[in-house]
Amino acid sequence: MNFRILFTSVLLGLLFAACATTKHSEIVVAEFGNNDIKMGEFENAYAKNVGGIEAAKKDSLSDYEKFLDLYVPYKMKLRDAFVRGYYQDEDLNKELNDYKTKVGVSYLEEKYIVAPGLKNFYDQRSEEVRASHIMIKRDSTDEAAKKEAQSILDSIKNGASFEKMAAKYSDDRFSKNKGGDIYWFTAGQIIPSFEMAAYSTPVGEVYPEVVKTKFGYHLIKVTDREKRRYKIRASHILIKSTENNRNDSSSALNRITKIDNDLKNGASFDSLAREFSEDPGSAKNGGDLGFFERRQMVKPFDEAVFKLKIGEISPIVKTRFGYHIIKLTGEKEYPPYEEEIEKLREIYKKSRYQYDYDQFIDKLKKEFDYSVNEDLVKLLTKSGDQITLDTEYKKNDNFTSHKDENIITTKNRSVSLDSLLTFMDKKSEYKGKKLDVALLNGGIKKYGNQLLLEEKAATLENTDPEFAKLMDDYRNGIYIFKLQEDEVWNRVKIDSTQLKKLYEETKENYKTPPQVGYSEIFTYKKEKIDTCYQLLKNGEEFGVVAEKYTKQPGMKDKAGDQGIKIVDESETSRIANSLSNIGDFSKPFKVMKGWAIVKLNKKLHAREKTYEEALPELSSAYQEMESKRLEKKYNNKLKELYKPQYFYEELTNAFKPENN
Repeated sequence: MNFRILFTSVLLGLLFAACATTKHSEIVVAEFGNNDIKMGEFENAYAKNVGGIEAAKKDSLSDYEKFLDLYVPYKMKLRDAFVRGYYQDEDLNKELNDYKTKVGVSYLEEKYIVAPGLKNFYDQRSEEVRASHIMIKRDSTDEAAKKEAQSILDSIKNGASFEKMAAKYSDDRFSKNKGGDIYWFTAGQIIPSFEMAAYSTPVGEVYPEVVKTKFGYHLIKVTDREKRRYKIRASHILIKSTENNRNDSSSALNRITKIDNDLKNGASFDSLAREFSEDPGSAKNGGDLGFFERRQMVKPFDEAVFKLKIGEISPIVKTRFGYHIIKLTGEKEYPPYEEEIEKLREIYKKSRYQYDYDQFIDKLKKEFDYSVNEDLVKLLTKSGDQITLDTEYKKNDNFTSHKDENIITTKNRSVSLDSLLTFMDKKSEYKGKKLDVALLNGGIKKYGNQLLLEEKAATLENTDPEFAKLMDDYRNGIYIFKLQEDEVWNRVKIDSTQLKKLYEETKENYKTPPQVGYSEIFTYKKEKIDTCYQLLKNGEEFGVVAEKYTKQPGMKDKAGDQGIKIVDESETSRIANSLSNIGDFSKPFKVMKGWAIVKLNKKLHAREKTYEEALPELSSAYQEMESKRLEKKYNNKLKELYKPQYFYEELTNAFKPENN
């Protein structure tokens, strides 16, 4: 007996322990049929509905209960959609796949190109890089220029001086005699492929490969790197001088030297700038130039000012404008990512997006074994045999002989010449042009890039949980829509007998609005309307005055008669309705673009509509009423089938996992 009691106690203890350790997300908050709705699912659905976890935590138990009352029927409908085999419906699956492709491509570009590209762009812009380069122009053959650049790079790797090689070989005449120095820059200021190479190279080293840009081939050496000074504010005193006039330059130097000495002796920078600076734009403001970024000023000025700390004054600086003394007065820190993102997005799209897009496409080409039929490209672009993309191109022998051959191939798809040219023929940049190498390769690139993005989008649901959830939501949405069609909307039948019955029961709800008939005289000028008013007061007929003076288009022939209008349609109709007796006219009043006088012709008070007049509203009301009835009937059928149970008491723990 004691053993039984002990054994039972142990079992109960184990049972309670198991209950006590039930995972918060596994707590069942509702059941229907053999299906559970657990806390984790409920919380995710609720938070999504109210705008996030933090918003959800602030809501009451009553809010949670109301949501569960809606969520369980929704889940029962989805179960019903599954039982009906909607997942096998060809039309629904086609719609889903079309959506997956369309949304998937946009999703790919935003999440896998723009979002990481933008963050990397922001991070790079927190630094400044100083670099030198040797550029070989692509004047002769592309291959010859590349070989020359590679040969110079090999020499540098074997110990040759970068600076001497720049002076000897670089085609950049602005930098070659400065060791190739192109000064400081940050991301977004020069060619992306050049920037990416520079940012990946340690200070003092040469990038290990030749870099190709639209200007030619580059060898890149990074000479310095530092935290970027985002924006600085400075004031300056300028004494102008002309470089080719020695006397002028000497005089200017003497004057700026005196000002420099005065500053060293404690004189006010602001006062000296106002009195002596020859920069008319800033002198009146004490020399203030406002905030600016690196590279916005001429190089000698830029180099000097960016070495200063706040409050420091530079030595005398010579530029092509003359002599400057510069004082740093302020500095802005690089803003947080969240503050800078929208401004950066525009810069990124213009300067870096295409580079990141091309890099992403290159990865997809490897992933999907992308290839182009180069033999077919050569054959199609041979001189004398080229196709012109006009209305007759499909009769071209070159096309008819090869139209079914594949010109693009990937792991899962292939594109025939016919498909490619049909695509190109619809694009204005190709239509009517001869199919030379550049044009055909342009079309292949555009079509191929889209093809690769679509192929990647087709696999996203299996690799990206966020996209899979997006597709689940859309799938559930079209299933619910289909159910509503099958169970409610398609079953609503308009029955004239029922409509007439509804009209008799509710006709007091259908009334015409108050209406008014009036005539109007409209003029653009106040003196003209005053003339009209005086004529009316003197007994002239309203219609006669309107025919002569009204400026409203089409109203002279109608003697200003506006017909019947709803009273609340406009301020003019309201003024007409405020008149007491038929034939009364108003005083002149201001209207848009001019002045008006109105005469009351008729008043129509609100009344019950006839059946025919009420029919459009009746039909709408009947459809709504019948839809609600059918919806209720369908929901009751699901309740009867699945017998849902709600465990409202468990919702006291919603969004409080620490209590479990």
